[in-house]
Amino acid sequence: MTTTVCKKCNKAIYGSYVRATGAYWHPEHFVCTHCHRPLGNSPIYEQQGMPYDAACYLELFGKRCAYCGKPLNSWMHDQWGTIFCEEHQRQFPHCAYCGRLVSPQQQKTSMKGHENVRCPVCQSTAIETVADAEPIFSRLKQWIGSQGLRYNNLPIKLELCNRAKLAQYLGGQTESHSLGATMHVKYMQNGQHIRTEVSGVAVLAGLPSTLFQGVTIHELGHVWLTTHGIEHLQPWQEEGFCELLAHRYYMHMNTTESLYHAQCIEKNPNRVYGEGFRRVRAIAACVGFERLLEVLRTTKRMPN
Repeated sequence: MTTTVCKKCNKAIYGSYVRATGAYWHPEHFVCTHCHRPLGNSPIYEQQGMPYDAACYLELFGKRCAYCGKPLNSWMHDQWGTIFCEEHQRQFPHCAYCGRLVSPQQQKTSMKGHENVRCPVCQSTAIETVADAEPIFSRLKQWIGSQGLRYNNLPIKLELCNRAKLAQYLGGQTESHSLGATMHVKYMQNGQHIRTEVSGVAVLAGLPSTLFQGVTIHELGHVWLTTHGIEHLQPWQEEGFCELLAHRYYMHMNTTESLYHAQCIEKNPNRVYGEGFRRVRAIAACVGFERLLEVLRTTKRMPN
């Protein structure tokens, strides 16, 4: 006859016992492994075959808030998989560029000298100077050339600027979604538009590297349209085309950050930018991207 042995004391059990966690226990030995309080009929949690009460299990093995370190019974998570206390969703601002929460301690450094709150991740790759941006800018121009967009040897410069300067380039517009602008001069004669000359693109300083690249690609799309005299598209067609370029670039990068920004373009509810992107992408899917460029270049219109 097999003798039942207590897992705690490794001695034979005669009489009553508790069966739990795949083992047998003397009733007096069936206690929380950490605090040694009797478990009785309370819910038990198992870790490596040993029993714990709810409080100790949560403290030792449970999920913890990424911001305050508190053990979590319930939690929220962002699109990056970061879990946090539900109350932080209301307490902390969101990063202007990636949507992560920014705790008060992080805000002390992320907001210094900038209009927008930035999380440490976005701050760590921020493009603050032209020296930081120029090598990336060169690669972006090469990539967009590989997509079939040519600029007729136009020298395109890059400027990093603050929000006020960017608003000037945008004609006084201050939309929060505007992170870049095309620098151009329109020439008029007798009240008629003769031509537009483009000198380059301006991008908001301090953007995280991945977002900076997507915004720059978008603006290079505007440069290409203007260079080829494609200046009478509807707003959704022009912005949708430029967003399509940025989306293609983000998908080409194929990183966690770039795919996040690509998804933001896909889900953008804005009627000009978001809906424009979805409509132009549908056109490109129908006629092909190369054909889309050819029709735009030769007819100055969006394909039907």
